[in-house]
Amino acid sequence: MPSSADLMNRIIPWLALLLVSCDGKEEFTSISGKTMGTTWSLRSMQATDNTQLLIQSHLDQREAVLSHWKQDSAVSLFNNSRSTDWQPVPRELVQIVELARDIASKTDGALDITLAPLIDLWGFGAPGPAKSIPTEAQIAEAKARCGWSHLQARLDPPALKKDLSDLRINVASVTEGFVIDELIALLKQHRLSDFLLEVGGEVAGIGHAPDGKPWRVGIQTPEATPGDALQTLPLSDLCIATSGNYRHRFEKDGQSYSHLIDPRTGRPIVHPLTSVSVIHTTSALADGYATALMILGPDRGRENADKLGLHVIWITD
Repeated sequence: MPSSADLMNRIIPWLALLLVSCDGKEEFTSISGKTMGTTWSLRSMQATDNTQLLIQSHLDQREAVLSHWKQDSAVSLFNNSRSTDWQPVPRELVQIVELARDIASKTDGALDITLAPLIDLWGFGAPGPAKSIPTEAQIAEAKARCGWSHLQARLDPPALKKDLSDLRINVASVTEGFVIDELIALLKQHRLSDFLLEVGGEVAGIGHAPDGKPWRVGIQTPEATPGDALQTLPLSDLCIATSGNYRHRFEKDGQSYSHLIDPRTGRPIVHPLTSVSVIHTTSALADGYATALMILGPDRGRENADKLGLHVIWITD
């Protein structure tokens, strides 16, 4: 999972930090915490002493299910099983898998949550950095153990099934957006109607800022200094998620390799897009489509975004 300390080309709520009342005191409460290898934050005039515990408890519960690093998580238990029968899993894992499968079906398979063998092969997984550039034979062997079409899901009762015994899933590409949507619903149940919520750099602006206007967030380019936004966006009951090729990379023999793997080639993406930001009413869809469009690249990505009617901000080198 990416670190929120890396502000390069991220969506950041920097303008919200400047919102003050006429007497110079903050009009909103700002709280934060850690989750899933990154951080979360909330800004709201309606937050109470219990809000932080409410958010942190929910995120801890989801991390116990969705983490691919925790050995006892539901994801890890499914990955470690070689059974090709239906395996009972928590309902939220089925929901997130169905979401990812739906996005995959609408983006020519660009979003594939079964690429763990390729991610490991290229040195971006749990085994650590690759010692050398993979050979064509190694890539072909890893690709043979991937494919979202080999994964089935059902909700009643909640279960997953894999056609390949060594198929593994990694739902990180949609997890942050998924939990943001859950938190929005949870916070509204606790009578918070106006807040700015961020998890791992993905942002939701719900209701209005203290000045009665939409929340405002800035998009930075990779070389920008904090607070220097390329574009400022108003968010009112909208979410924005960004996928970029700047987060995790490695250099080898003068070539730079991105952590984003193209399922079609089994190789890191090699196009001029630096990042893709998707604005949507649903954070999980913004999160998943941002990753898929980033993998598709500028041409096919734009075609796909137009077909789906997505509001997208593209940043190229």
